Amino acid sequence: MFENEHIKMEIIDGIVHASYKKGLKLTLADARKIVDERTRLLGGKSLNAIIFDGGVVSMDKPARDFLSSDAGIAGLKSVAIIENSFFSKMLINFFLKLTNPKIKVKAFGNQEDALKWLKTQP
Repeated sequence: MFENEHIKMEIIDGIVHASYKKGLKLTLADARKIVDERTRLLGGKSLNAIIFDGGVVSMDKPARDFLSSDAGIAGLKSVAIIENSFFSKMLINFFLKLTNPKIKVKAFGNQEDALKWLKTQP
């Protein structure tokens, strides 16, 4: 498990569970730290991940670009994003279409559906 001022991450049943902290304004520097810590946590493995996005207030474009780059997705096979707000889920899906990630990423309104989907991913 890893936790800092930005995020809490742990591996549960072979899936990375990551929860952003409340009120987070994510910058490129923050995104780089998060990816570095995730890489250490994974220890060379490649896993699916579920991200609980309720804490992110904003994310700058350099952070979004980095998180969708090869370096930003290192160690991830597929990602399910949990977002309770319908509007935020729509924004996430919009950004996913714009950035066209190299791995499968899908937004969900609840953890149960997200985990079901992740279990169908290689």
